[in-house]
Amino acid sequence: MVCIAVYKNTRLRRTTSLYIIALAVSDLMSAVFVMPFALGVVITGEWVYGPVMCFFHSFFGGIVVYVSTVTMGLTAFDRYMRICKSEQQYKKIFSPWKSRAWMACAWFFIACYSAVPKLAGLLDYAFVPGYALCAPAPLNQTGKVVHLAIILCFFLLTPLLTTIFSYIKVAKMIRQHNAAMSSTIHSGATGSSITVQELKLSKSLFVVVFAFMICWIPFWVIIVVKRFHVVEKMPRNIELLSSFFIYLSNTINPFIYVGMNPIFKSEFKKMFCCERRFFNRINPQHYIMNQVPQQQRDRHAQQRFS
Repeated sequence: MVCIAVYKNTRLRRTTSLYIIALAVSDLMSAVFVMPFALGVVITGEWVYGPVMCFFHSFFGGIVVYVSTVTMGLTAFDRYMRICKSEQQYKKIFSPWKSRAWMACAWFFIACYSAVPKLAGLLDYAFVPGYALCAPAPLNQTGKVVHLAIILCFFLLTPLLTTIFSYIKVAKMIRQHNAAMSSTIHSGATGSSITVQELKLSKSLFVVVFAFMICWIPFWVIIVVKRFHVVEKMPRNIELLSSFFIYLSNTINPFIYVGMNPIFKSEFKKMFCCERRFFNRINPQHYIMNQVPQQQRDRHAQQRFS
């Protein structure tokens, strides 16, 4: 739905929409390639799909996890450059083609990291009952340390610190903007370097990032405390709950866009109206009956049974 809305409405085709589309695609991949298998594991209590599907499940699961965190960091940095820097500085880093290049490089690097070590025989994939999913399983202790270091550095700490730094700066700039606007209103002056639409977009993306962080923090905390042996064994219910929060983060983004962005809300309404009109065309009897007043339908029913 998010991708269709961006495709249909030209006002949504901006540089930042690229990151929204990337999140939507990763959410769709999770819904198609990750969630169904996890649901099957929860129902059956074991992995019944074989080693090949375990590899693909772990491959797509890794892409979803890593792409989401990296995209959040890029989104936050994009907002920082757009709100806090000049338009010339912003376009030097986030022009349309450069933004596509950033995203393409991120996806390519993540896909390679998820597939090449397995194909090169450097690690394997194994079913993890606690999380109801397949995950990378390094073959030795050195591999575990290197794997954990790469994940923490590139896919957790760097995006997280970038996000925190960027939105602190953005929040400070928005406060200064609001104060300046208030003073210009009282003095009768006009003019602002930040548009209302950019402010609304920044706020909606902040809500998306905040919801994402809330959903993903338990998962990363459990991974860190287990890998560093702070806790030797974590209750399975807690591990499953952390996986549930990850899947929840993949489903709430469209609702946030609807609630925070009126353009997305308008496009989603148009989609539902088109679906209702299509349903009425293929079910004309249902459409006609819906147009008949309730009193007439009740009277018709009484005559039929009398």
